[in-house]
Amino acid sequence: MQVTASARPKARDSTTRDMLIAATTQIMVEEGYAAATSRRVAAQAGVKPALVHYYFPTMDDLYLAVFRIGATVYLDRQQKALASDRPLHAFWETLIAPKDTRLLLEFMGLANHRKEIRAEIAAWSERWREQQITALNFIVREHDIDTDEFPPAALAVVIAAIGRTLILEQGLGTVGGHDEAIALVHRMLDRFEMPQPKARRGAQSR
Repeated sequence: MQVTASARPKARDSTTRDMLIAATTQIMVEEGYAAATSRRVAAQAGVKPALVHYYFPTMDDLYLAVFRIGATVYLDRQQKALASDRPLHAFWETLIAPKDTRLLLEFMGLANHRKEIRAEIAAWSERWREQQITALNFIVREHDIDTDEFPPAALAVVIAAIGRTLILEQGLGTVGGHDEAIALVHRMLDRFEMPQPKARRGAQSR
């Protein structure tokens, strides 16, 4: 397909915008949100500083673009994890992915100073949690787990809290008890996911 002249600037615009978002993401993960200034982002992306504000009038606009892309990717990854053969284990793995969690923690720090970003994080957090609880409601029943003893909503909160705490402490250089905590989580998840789901047992018995 032939690319028209009018289409080329749009392609360049998209590429430059993506480069700025990728550069900001990398800086926030590796150096923290305070380091992600317009000049630093421009240098990382290899463009002139003026281009940052051409594509993003304010730094908050850039931060929000970074967050929304990451949030959308994570929502899709979480959905796939919760629909996998071992959903609890897969869900846990999404929570201890260092890059994703560190970026979220940086945004949580940034949210202390930016109301719009705080509202955005809160809205997406509700979407993540709703997806988690919906899936876990089905998962625990499939595995004959007592929902009174292990409420799906509580499981979602506890698993997420442990994963994020581990990443936060690792970022600070604190690792005491981490191996034991991870082993404990794995033992608990193995306990839940060792039995075959009722649907599969029924299919095999037939």
